[in-house]
Amino acid sequence: MTGNIREIQVENHLLMQEITRMFNTNGKESVTITVRGYSMRPFLDDRRDKVILTPPRTPRIGDVVLARIADKRYALHRVIKKEGERYIMRGDGNPLYMKESFAEEDIIGMAHTFIRKGKPYEATGLVWRCYSFTWRLLKPFRRILLGIYRRLP
Repeated sequence: MTGNIREIQVENHLLMQEITRMFNTNGKESVTITVRGYSMRPFLDDRRDKVILTPPRTPRIGDVVLARIADKRYALHRVIKKEGERYIMRGDGNPLYMKESFAEEDIIGMAHTFIRKGKPYEATGLVWRCYSFTWRLLKPFRRILLGIYRRLP
């Protein structure tokens, strides 16, 4: 089947409501969204990459989740720890002091697959886990590395 693909933009909170509805009432198993923003650099880039989300579940440290962090504010970031009933998350490209928190019921979806430069990487796959592990090890040098990355063509 051929045809034109139409791209539309909607407000984030409306998109999140629709994703939640799709998972809860339609029994949808996955939803693909285009990444917006630079907080997950160097792995995911604004408007270039996509994420396949699956329905919410209890997150583990290292999982990438899409969650509501405030009224009509959402983030797709990595879970870095749990404090009481709240989870703490940070974007891979964010400074170490920038963190958000959310409750488990605020999770919209879990990252299952990342489509980076058109190539899929499963979140639990060896390649993506190696990326993530290496990036965590480089914590003291992230700011320098991100500065270099931003200057690359």
